[in-house]
Amino acid sequence: MYEFNGITMWSLQAIAIDFAIIIALFVSLKFIKGWVSNLHANDEITERDNFAFGISFAAGLVALAIVLTGVSSGTFAASLQQEALQMGGYGLLAIALIKLGHFFQDKVALRKVSLHDEIVKGNVTAAVIDFGHVVSVAIVIRSALFWVATEGWHGIPIVIAAFIIGSIALLLVSQYRVQLFKRTNRSGDCLQQAIVDGNLAVGIRYAGFLVGSALAITAASGIAPYVADSINASLVYWAISAVVCILVFIGLHLVTIKIILSGCDISDEVNRQKNIGVASISAAVSFAVGITMATLLGA
Repeated sequence: MYEFNGITMWSLQAIAIDFAIIIALFVSLKFIKGWVSNLHANDEITERDNFAFGISFAAGLVALAIVLTGVSSGTFAASLQQEALQMGGYGLLAIALIKLGHFFQDKVALRKVSLHDEIVKGNVTAAVIDFGHVVSVAIVIRSALFWVATEGWHGIPIVIAAFIIGSIALLLVSQYRVQLFKRTNRSGDCLQQAIVDGNLAVGIRYAGFLVGSALAITAASGIAPYVADSINASLVYWAISAVVCILVFIGLHLVTIKIILSGCDISDEVNRQKNIGVASISAAVSFAVGITMATLLGA
């Protein structure tokens, strides 16, 4: 059997099967998005030029790609048929978990506003928030896939449990941002009202913070020990590590942004003046702190 740099003809067949399934999953996402939204994707994107819908759809593609990096990692299955079944099964599970986590973020974290209705109206701010929700959920799912060392179908229940813990942690982050906005906004409006009003700066800052938090949660997979013989204890370690990583992330983000934008009233610039530049810097700092934590902690 020919072999080049560790790649055999058998592994090339497995890779080809994985690519075919991944492409099929990407294509299916278009129809799933239209079915869930009760809209025709092509009409919204090309006929109505609904930029918000396009951003929301792009978020789904990015999220699925992020999760599939976790699904496709590791060793190949024992047979090509088993590889196809595992890739397809975990891929469909990934889509279901993304939709589930997305649903809870929308309905629990921001229950006073319907992001779906706002996106249909063409509200780009709502779409950016939606992007943050979907991508952050995908990052958490990916971290759960990497953390769970159990191969094959036996790892699915543990992945789901780790995902639930991570999603709860994300909800806590969302509530933190909602309450922080309420406390620092001088006009007294809530974050949901800012979304309805189309304050894009608020959307960028919120989405960036959520993605950064998800990356920080990913760092927990490099801290919490995974012991196959003691799953309950492992999940407790995972939960504690996720919360600690979020608290560290919030502290590091606060210190970093205060240094970078010293002398700037960030809340006033974003909330009242709708300064997209300041919001973008804040989002970039969130991403930088989160991905640095994930990298340094070996996730």
